[in-house]
Amino acid sequence: MIDVETIARKWANVYELALPADLEGGYDAANNRILISDRLTPIQRRCVLAHEISHARHHDVGCKCDSATERRADMEAARMLVNQLEYQSAEIIFDGDECAIARELNVMPWIIRAYKTGCTTAWLHKEGREPWDSGFARA
Repeated sequence: MIDVETIARKWANVYELALPADLEGGYDAANNRILISDRLTPIQRRCVLAHEISHARHHDVGCKCDSATERRADMEAARMLVNQLEYQSAEIIFDGDECAIARELNVMPWIIRAYKTGCTTAWLHKEGREPWDSGFARA
């Protein structure tokens, strides 16, 4: 399993704190900080942190950026967290049931939906490197 905590710290300072009930995490571009709610389960934390890594990598500004930016962050998180072979096996075993696949792969269902979207659009693999790879230039 990929160490999302270590990867996040390569891109930004990570702070766990009490956030409003409707906010699980966020990226503060002005201070290069990832903020994570202190009320998340370990699986939620891992998924939200992977999503926020995308925002940090791209230095996205603003809470709840446009829908394309949020989709990109979801798909990059999915690429980070989902192993293709494990996904394919789970897809067969659970007959496409996103919640069952998510439980099997220790991710949230929205990660599975993003992974499926990325796979069908081939968007996830176009860059040739992993989106969390520190070899990516920071803006």
